[in-house]
Amino acid sequence: MIKKCFHTTALVLLFNSTVTQAQLNFTGLDSLLSYAERNSSTIKICHQQSLLAKWTKVAAIANTVNFKSPVSFSATDNLQLPVNFLPAEAFGGPAGTFREVTLGQEYVSNFNFNPQLDIINPYNWAKVKSASVSKEMTEVSNQINKKTLFENIAAAYYNSIALQEQIILTEKSLSASDSIQQIVKNKFDLGIIREQDFNNALVNRLNIQDKLTQLKVMLQQQLNALKVLCDISPGTQITLQNNSTTELTDNNLKATGNLNSRYSTLQNQFAKSELRANRMVMMPVLSFFYYQGWQHNSNMAFFDSKSTWIRSNYIGLKITVPFPPDVTKMSQSYTSKINYNIAELNNSHSELQTELNNRSLELDYDKAISTYQTGKQIFDLKNNNYQKSIEQYKAGILSTDNLLIAFNDMVNSQLNVVAAFSSSQFIKSKISINNSLK
Repeated sequence: MIKKCFHTTALVLLFNSTVTQAQLNFTGLDSLLSYAERNSSTIKICHQQSLLAKWTKVAAIANTVNFKSPVSFSATDNLQLPVNFLPAEAFGGPAGTFREVTLGQEYVSNFNFNPQLDIINPYNWAKVKSASVSKEMTEVSNQINKKTLFENIAAAYYNSIALQEQIILTEKSLSASDSIQQIVKNKFDLGIIREQDFNNALVNRLNIQDKLTQLKVMLQQQLNALKVLCDISPGTQITLQNNSTTELTDNNLKATGNLNSRYSTLQNQFAKSELRANRMVMMPVLSFFYYQGWQHNSNMAFFDSKSTWIRSNYIGLKITVPFPPDVTKMSQSYTSKINYNIAELNNSHSELQTELNNRSLELDYDKAISTYQTGKQIFDLKNNNYQKSIEQYKAGILSTDNLLIAFNDMVNSQLNVVAAFSSSQFIKSKISINNSLK
């Protein structure tokens, strides 16, 4: 029994360990986006919305004939048949008098089949166009949602990559600050410098240690954001790699995204089709109908075998004219006209806004490259200053404060280069996402 319990406990621990150690490794942004496209709830919801739009269009097409096939059956027991007064002279009685006569059958059964379909229904025909445009709007809306999701993932990804690089650099800076602290301590022990200088060196190391802690927390926050965006289990460990380590030289990158203007154009088309449909609602409808019925009458019982079923049928055409016009439908027509005018204005504005947004993305990318290239030059200069400062400090011709300033300037400029490179990569990926999703 003890052995069995031990094996059970071992299996549970192994299972928990396996769950805890679940890990996903992404070699680049593309692999992360591919995972999100397969697993993100946002993408799955978009698929469901596409299915809804598809079946709405199918329903609109089927409704063009407005097929109705009512089938009814009734079995009536006339407990007390109606009494009619007929002229008595028809039965040999005196003129001017009436005779009470009970007419009808006590047990009456009816089975009716009465299909009907529209041959010409302008309103339902016009609604097919609206449903078709609505389906396209859903597809474009899904692409917009996908673009937003991918942009958020790209932002979290490149932030994480930058933080990973900054953590590595800060750890190296922490090691360098230890060396500086030791150099300062040696001079302090020899009485060459003041205690304040030694304290400043200690504070400098504490600041770098705190910065390292903050960077690690920020990295975890970005990884958690990625888990939410990609619907990754909280217990899963994420490993990110960056396969874009080359220099940025594409200064003429063009942004051609047009999802918002496409959606606005479709909104305009939808408003136009709705206006046309609401005007068509006042037009007559031509319908075909058919009737097939069976009736069984008896004074004995339901479905009496001595009585037979009586059959009747007919066909015909029917024209339905909405007269007088429905005030509500007329109001909808006027409302549709106003909505169409608004959609036209929004469409014109959206086209202009899309063009300006594309130009802004291109300018942001040019600015990011410039910032990165300038940051590299600044780092080279700051690093050169630090290297000379550490030699001058060892030689006793530079103060501790100036050494720490040179060191921190070098560290911050190096971190800025990493952040600028990551920012330029994000904007480049953002342009790529906008260009690829049409």
